[in-house]
Amino acid sequence: MIDKDEILNTYKWIKVPKYVDDVTLSWEERYSRLNEHHIKETTFLIDKIREIVAESTNHQ
Repeated sequence: MIDKDEILNTYKWIKVPKYVDDVTLSWEERYSRLNEHHIKETTFLIDKIREIVAESTNHQ
């Protein structure tokens, strides 16, 4: 489990690389890549919340 202070005070625990925009692409391609990034990030965060909740219920 990740340290509680790390979760509350930093973003280091988020294991999805920061999005980097590529201005050489068309706006459609840029939007598509940004959307894919948001899906990965959201999925990671939802999974992490489920993991934390499961761990907390196991400790009760």
